[in-house]
Amino acid sequence: MNRLSRFSGPILAELLLNFCVSMLLFRLLGGIADAASGAIGSVNSLFGLFHMFFLGLSQAGGIVIANACGHSNAPLAARQRGLLLLIFLAAIIAILLLVTFGRSFLITQIMGLSGNAAEYAANFCRIAQWSLLTQALAQFMTAIFRSLGNSMLPFLIALLNNSVTLALLWLFPDYSASLQISGVEWIALCQLAANLLALLTSVLVFKLYLRAPVELPTRSRFSRAELKAILILAFAVVLEPVSYNLAQVVISRFFAELGEVALAARAYAGTLAAVPSLLGIALGWGAQIQVSYLIGAGKHEEARSAVLRSCRLTIVIAPLFSLLIYLSSARLLSIFTADPAVTGAASLLLGCFILLEIGRSCNTTIAPALKARGEAVYVARTAFIVMILICLPVAWFLSFPLGLGILGLGLTAALDEMLRGWINLKRWQM
Repeated sequence: MNRLSRFSGPILAELLLNFCVSMLLFRLLGGIADAASGAIGSVNSLFGLFHMFFLGLSQAGGIVIANACGHSNAPLAARQRGLLLLIFLAAIIAILLLVTFGRSFLITQIMGLSGNAAEYAANFCRIAQWSLLTQALAQFMTAIFRSLGNSMLPFLIALLNNSVTLALLWLFPDYSASLQISGVEWIALCQLAANLLALLTSVLVFKLYLRAPVELPTRSRFSRAELKAILILAFAVVLEPVSYNLAQVVISRFFAELGEVALAARAYAGTLAAVPSLLGIALGWGAQIQVSYLIGAGKHEEARSAVLRSCRLTIVIAPLFSLLIYLSSARLLSIFTADPAVTGAASLLLGCFILLEIGRSCNTTIAPALKARGEAVYVARTAFIVMILICLPVAWFLSFPLGLGILGLGLTAALDEMLRGWINLKRWQM
């Protein structure tokens, strides 16, 4: 475990900072209105889908470029950097056009928001879409850094981004009135400022210290094989997280159908429920690195045992932590809202999340290890089948025809994590 903690410690620190930013964000949004929290929570589900696409491109591009660097093929690596940049720019333009011209359709027809919630979402999107652009370009820089063997730089820049966001939201005076913008837009503007600073830092580090060549492809030197290598690998990488985020977009629509109270309850409960999973996620990502080393050294049984130890630890700690949050839910939820209806609905979800943590504890530790063992396709296929083909229909049936409402959505979330956790655990034990 001491060896694993070297990998997981920095990851846990970053996740804790992410949690602090989320807590402060939804506290500020709750101070505006519970409808604002629910609306921005729904928008984040949609933007999360786009973000996962860029993350997959980043991971796939980084792997392909690293292979070229590993073979000491500098011209190929330079061409692949340029090709990856063009792919990112094309995707950014397409998504910006979609969000800019289809904003109203996405908010009202896809996310199902109306009234005040739709207005808050539209105000937030007007600025947050540019944050999405900067985050996408930051993912491109991350791919470049990691392909050059530097994984610490993306971590430090992410810490900078979150730290600046936290400082701006917490310490900086609210100038929304002076700028003649809403409170929701001011929050989005603070996030955009932090994202821009992080991106600028990445570009400066790349230009001043790394100086790896980037060769943009021309018509005469364009290679479909090189493009195909990045896109196929990206598809394999993003299938699981995109399946999850696509399911979250549909679930957000279900919550919107239940009303603004349900939307706000989901945002607040989801923020608090992130705490128990932090240890499992950190151990899982750390185990992924450790397993890669152990398997590379031929120590397969040691890799298997290390992951199972992490799983046993998280499967005990995370549900107990989730139970403590549920028992303290009235006090914790008062940080965000004074509406008893929202508090009651969020407490109900937190109760369901105790069961959810049992499955998520397995998922966060076992799934990354399976990927490190070369079974990323299995994990992705399982996620798609369970999330999209099984749990979405179950969520709809429990919540609407059966009339369980928000309880049905909470129970389905628990079913999803427990089913995937059990399947992945059985696969790891084979």
